[in-house]
Amino acid sequence: MEQLIFIWVVFAAAAVSMAKSKGRNVYLWAAISLLIGPFAALIVAVLKTTSTGDTKYN
Repeated sequence: MEQLIFIWVVFAAAAVSMAKSKGRNVYLWAAISLLIGPFAALIVAVLKTTSTGDTKYN
């Protein structure tokens, strides 16, 4: 069980890192990634980089 939680948190951190590098809202993606785990990292990976993204939360 502890391993699953660790993997979930690692993927959440990866999703947040990718979201920040793509100009996405990091707080939103942190919440999403804690809910859906590794799938959030996959979603963020395929998103395009924003040119007019919300830079307030970056």
